[in-house]
Amino acid sequence: MARDWEIRGLFGNEYALETAVEELKKHEGVQCQVLDRRNLSVRLKGRDESLEGIIRRAIEIAHGYVESEAPLGEFERTKQRLREKKLREFEEKKRRSAKH
Repeated sequence: MARDWEIRGLFGNEYALETAVEELKKHEGVQCQVLDRRNLSVRLKGRDESLEGIIRRAIEIAHGYVESEAPLGEFERTKQRLREKKLREFEEKKRRSAKH
């Protein structure tokens, strides 16, 4: 069974984001979710190379860039791991400076 796929796009402004959403609405099998003023999540049922290319190109034409292409939920897990790593490093640095 194919996992759902997600492509994340980051845009410089709201107009660029709206332009990409309008273009992506024209394609069947694409589910767009605006995450905030500059971030877009485009979800697909399984992987479709040709549709992924269309999505990437639509994001680029709207003056955005593709931030992530991965199975659904992988982006959040990766960001969470990075946050935890930075927190551990900060705590370790704080402990070392407190000893001096």
